[in-house]
Amino acid sequence: MGLQQYWKKRDFNITSEPRGQVGSSGEQLLFFIQKHHARNLHYDFRLELEGTLKSWAVPKGPSLDPADKRLAVEVEDHPIAYGRFEGDIPTGQYGAGHVMLWDKGSWEPIGDPVKGYKNGSLKFYLHGHKLQGKWALVRMKGAAAGKDNKANWLLIKEQDSESRSGKDAHITETAAGSVSAIPDTNTHAPNPNPSTHSPAKTTTKNAKTSTRIAMPATFQPQLATLATHVPAGEHWLAELKYDGYRALTRIENGSVNMFTRQGHNWSAKWPALVKALAALPADSAWLDGEVAAIGPDGHVSFQLLQNAMRLGHDAKLVYFVFDLMYLDGHDLTQLPLSDRKELLRTLLGNQDAQSPVHFSDDISGHTEEVFRQACVHGQEGVVVKDAQSPYVQQRSADWLKIKCGMRQEFVVAGYTDPAGSRDLFGALLIGTYDEEGHLRYAGRVGTGFNGDSLKMIAANFPKLGASKPAFANPPSGRDAIGVHWLKPVLVAEVKFAQWTSGGLARHASFVGLRDDKPAKLIRQEIAEKPAQTASAPPSISASPASSKAGPLRQAASTGSHIAGIKLSNAAKILYAEDGYTKRDVARHYVDVADWILPYLQDRPLSIVRCPDGYDKTCFFQKHVSKDNHRHVQAIQLDPANKAAEYFVANQLPAIIELVQLGVLELHTWGSRYPVTALADRLIFDLDPGPGLAWEKVTEAALLLRGLLEEVDLQCFVKTTGGKGLHVEVPIKAEYPWDVIKAFAHGVADYLEAQIPDRFTASISKKKREGRIFIDYLRNSSGATAIAPYSTRARAGAPVATPLAWEEVGAGIQADTFNITNISERLSGLANDPWKHYLGSKQQLTPNIIKLFSKS
Repeated sequence: MGLQQYWKKRDFNITSEPRGQVGSSGEQLLFFIQKHHARNLHYDFRLELEGTLKSWAVPKGPSLDPADKRLAVEVEDHPIAYGRFEGDIPTGQYGAGHVMLWDKGSWEPIGDPVKGYKNGSLKFYLHGHKLQGKWALVRMKGAAAGKDNKANWLLIKEQDSESRSGKDAHITETAAGSVSAIPDTNTHAPNPNPSTHSPAKTTTKNAKTSTRIAMPATFQPQLATLATHVPAGEHWLAELKYDGYRALTRIENGSVNMFTRQGHNWSAKWPALVKALAALPADSAWLDGEVAAIGPDGHVSFQLLQNAMRLGHDAKLVYFVFDLMYLDGHDLTQLPLSDRKELLRTLLGNQDAQSPVHFSDDISGHTEEVFRQACVHGQEGVVVKDAQSPYVQQRSADWLKIKCGMRQEFVVAGYTDPAGSRDLFGALLIGTYDEEGHLRYAGRVGTGFNGDSLKMIAANFPKLGASKPAFANPPSGRDAIGVHWLKPVLVAEVKFAQWTSGGLARHASFVGLRDDKPAKLIRQEIAEKPAQTASAPPSISASPASSKAGPLRQAASTGSHIAGIKLSNAAKILYAEDGYTKRDVARHYVDVADWILPYLQDRPLSIVRCPDGYDKTCFFQKHVSKDNHRHVQAIQLDPANKAAEYFVANQLPAIIELVQLGVLELHTWGSRYPVTALADRLIFDLDPGPGLAWEKVTEAALLLRGLLEEVDLQCFVKTTGGKGLHVEVPIKAEYPWDVIKAFAHGVADYLEAQIPDRFTASISKKKREGRIFIDYLRNSSGATAIAPYSTRARAGAPVATPLAWEEVGAGIQADTFNITNISERLSGLANDPWKHYLGSKQQLTPNIIKLFSKS
């Protein structure tokens, strides 16, 4: 193929990418995988063949599960020198964005690789730091050729001893960091007996400055300082902040003990971790890390960890090790962190892929991007460390923790009676200790609980009951009604929107109980500004908001950065009557992020943009423009019109990017990418004629519900923020749009025929007078409906809001909820009204379709 296309696409006077040339790398064929944060995150898979790197873009990255056939889009050949490239491709250049070397090694073809490549079937062995074993690349038959006549392939892990299934196959989650610092080695010939060599003996050049001393009996953990934002500079290393329990491990002559940050020996609680640590090739060592639980989706879950610890539930526990303080007679604490981590990487390097002990990867420099990506993927935050710093047994500014949201521990000192359908208790009363040792009241937390956590917490109440409050400033008056006091023993992890000027945690949500921190040590965490910073990255404030700000303006960030996205002209008023600004709209989406994102996931969007406010010029947009998006993802749905790309907003920063463009409405398709040809919901828009009483709209919704339930279809209702209600029916994605539209039309016609004075299925305005128009037209390809929790471009900034059917009536109207009161509603809910919507598996059977057929 040559490199002509590669050279043509790049200006090497601007980009730092190597120009390279055609040529062999040596005796072995090399492979490289680069994690590429371009317009869309993907992994570049590269195999050396005939003097260049054959290259494929793999959107979801490799999987160790043979059942996961990952799309691999072939791109132009790259020079072999490109394989070790890491850095930033400048804006305006092809593939602009950050490139990280995710894996490297050698590969062995099975059969003739040139012939296999030509025929579209490559089979091979990988010998990498993360990927090993047998793999295959298979060109898809009949697949449409892309740019440069390249084709779509499938990257497949073949079944062998290195293959995995389920959560163990998520290699891009469990091994996320760079391998650029790992020396190139002959991976064809691994040490057949790794336990016979200790890293202290095989890498003594890294420990020349370490002192040989006796094994310390105890160790205190180095603690990180909470910071307002990530510092910049190549000397900073960024690691994920794992949502678990800190654990220091002492290994001596095969005996392993794991200690909490307070020095409690919890080895008996983690037998699988102890067993794995005992197999490490070290006679004596002190390790530092975090014990976390990995959920079925491959993400860290504190709730799963708590359930495993307190309730004995099964969970996949992993020990992420990020530091090494002592090894085989050597005190390593005075070595630079970068050297300690290199020794640690070697110590853990021969772990089996099934091992629960993992090296905690880091990335040097690019701290702002690492932080942004951590927040995008729902992580707690990052810890940023000075690569040249020693290990100190105290809190230090050499280690900084930056959180994606407000979150910390609180002392539980009371609870309220349950209300509605909630059992056991309603909310917890929480606080923190001040410097004088007084427990200060910090508000209530009434959301975030499930059945297990309610029982687990309430089981402590009988033995902790108290006759008077432990708070120095307890709530009084109406706030004290129905309160039961507790001794201040329990410690709860809580996430919240912000500190109010009165020192209360606003919009608090329960995360879990902690056993590793005593209540007396819990203080309000105040973020500090890092002393060393080369630029002004996104601001993450942890201080109480100014008392002069209005309710919406008391945001976690009073600056122009929201969820890591810079808002230009953040104070621009978009709702003139109420003075609501672009920042207010952005903060609304921060508040409802956990509620709205499941309904946006992978759904193509159309948007309503009102750059100068809802009452000025607004326009509807359904294709991606040339605006600079980093998180809004472009998708191609119409092969015949490749210039027109639709888009999805799967993460909070993507929504904020749209707000930055003046977007006031988010409308979603009734299907999910990539299966957009099959509907997974029915939607009926009940649109009242002019002057029709709201009572008629609610009656229509209840009549429609009754009809659907007669044919065993569960339906859900939401206010639109406009004039009417939406009734939605989640279904399995089995039918094309023409079938779904015909069915919805049949339902509308049936209601019109049965109650013609109430309903019409005609779009004619004349026929809609005094009636409810059942808009079935939203059930067609490309049609959209307002997303739950989206704002509307209407006076008062209303919000489309899911309701329980019991709420449908005169008390709640189409525009009752808005950006000023939606958070209060959500925090006061005992149950999510649409709790069963996303998990619904109901089928639209042929018999049901036939009932409303016109034939």
